[in-house]
Parts: sequence; C-alpha cells; structure tokens
Amino acid sequence: MPNQPPPPATPDDAAVEYLGERDPEADAYWRAILTGESKLAPSSRLGRAVFRHLPSEPRCKWCYAPYGKPFGPILSRLGYGRWEKNPSLCRVCMNYMDSNQGGAEVDLAVMFADLRGSTQIAAGMSAGDYTRLLNVYYGVAGAAVQAHGGIVDKYLGDGVLALFLRGYCDGDPAATALDAALTILRQVAAAPDLPAEHRPLPVGVGVHYGIAYVGIVGQAGQPTNFTALGDAVNVAERISSSAVAGELLVSEAAMAQLATRPADAQARELVLKGVAEPLAAWSLRPRSPARGAER
Repeated sequence: MPNQPPPPATPDDAAVEYLGERDPEADAYWRAILTGESKLAPSSRLGRAVFRHLPSEPRCKWCYAPYGKPFGPILSRLGYGRWEKNPSLCRVCMNYMDSNQGGAEVDLAVMFADLRGSTQIAAGMSAGDYTRLLNVYYGVAGAAVQAHGGIVDKYLGDGVLALFLRGYCDGDPAATALDAALTILRQVAAAPDLPAEHRPLPVGVGVHYGIAYVGIVGQAGQPTNFTALGDAVNVAERISSSAVAGELLVSEAAMAQLATRPADAQARELVLKGVAEPLAAWSLRPRSPARGAER
C-alpha cells in the first residue's frame, strides 16, 4: 500500500548493520553462551576441571578461576583477573568472546538508571567535584549491578545501562534486575561519599524485559564492544525517563516474569516517546524511601 511507513527495526536489522550477514551456527553458539547452556571455550572447560579445586570465592562463572587469595592474585597475573564490566567473568573468557565476534537474540532484563537534574547539579559545582560525584554514583550503581550478576553495558553521561542475562545472573533476570535497581535507589540515598547537599542523589530507574541482540559488535580489527541492541533496550531507557527521583518503574513485561508481584507496587500507564501505545508499568520505591523525591 502507498505511503505506508517502513516496519520498525528489529534486533536482526541492528545486528546486520553492525556485524554484516548472520551466521546461524554462530547464532546458536552465542545463544548457548548467553543463556548459560554452554560454558564457552574448550580452555574454559579445561580451566573448570582445575580451578574448581582452588580456593577461594568469588570466581569466574565460566572457567571457575578464583579471584581471592591465595591463588587469585597469581591467576590474575596470568590474565584470569576480573573482567572490568562484570567480575562474574574473567578477562581470559571475555577475550575469547571478543576474538569470536558474534551474538544472538535472547530474552533479558534491561535496567537503566538516570541522574535527574544533572545539568543543574553540574552548574552548581566545579567540574572536578561533579566528576567525583558521578564516580560515586557510578560506583554505587556498578557494585549493585555486579552483586546481582548483571553486566554494566555502559555509562552514558549521567545514566547507567545494565543487562541481566540468564547465563550470567543468579536467578530470574527480571527479579535480579529489580533487586539491583532497588539497591541502587537505597544506596544513593545514603552513600557516605556523596556531599551532604546531594544526598539523596536524585536517581530514577526503569526496568524492562524483552528480546535483544546481545554480543560483540564492531568490525574485525576495529574497536569492539559487548552490548545489546534492539527495542527492549530503547524501551528500558524511555521507561527510566518517566521515573521521578527515588522511583523504580517496572514494565508489565518485566513484572510478569516475577514469581510474586511486590505488594507495594502501584500501577502506572506510561506514554513514551516513540512508542505508539501506552505502556503498562508498575511503580516501586525502596522500603525506606528517599526524601526529596522530586523530579
């Protein structure tokens, strides 16, 4: 029919744009990795046979390389130290992924945390002080994500994008994303390293559940990145933009994944930019709500 808009981009479209034509075998390989059905490389399986007998926790979830003393520091010098984006994985396992570029469409939970009023905050302090404040915020958010088995995809100015995949996190991805989000809101309300006048830090968070293309993006020989592409990521960011400071907004798609819906969840209907229909969501706040939760 004439004058019909083109269909929306899908994770497949995004993958082709970044990675070229898809390889079904590679997709199956990566899907097994990302969902936890496979433990990556033969070297990882060999490592598991040896490293599982070495103390101590925590350790790489794939090859079982320990991070703690006495063997952790030794293995770190051999390349088995924590991967910076997610200490659940070591650098050897991540480097193997990077050298075998690809990815797959998988279901996951996406969390986006955003600092409200960052322009006004930055205007009232020096660039150095603002950078230190952001670093505290990033540290709190990153630690909460990692403690729940998530991956910090990237820091976006005043935002934090995190992914929760079945092959990485302990338990259901949506439940762990929700727990991580509430942990962030609790901790930015009382982080001792924050200046008193910026405590609680005005952060809003969104969590969504859906399908995205996850893997290594970029061209061979050029800088690459482990990330997620697709509508689930975009919707999570837009949900976050609707959350006031101190609030967590959870899409109905994410809430439906939980075994039990939180009793204090309040129903919301969101009108999101670029989304044709209103989106059903639920509003949650930490058990000890932060004061000053104005947008």
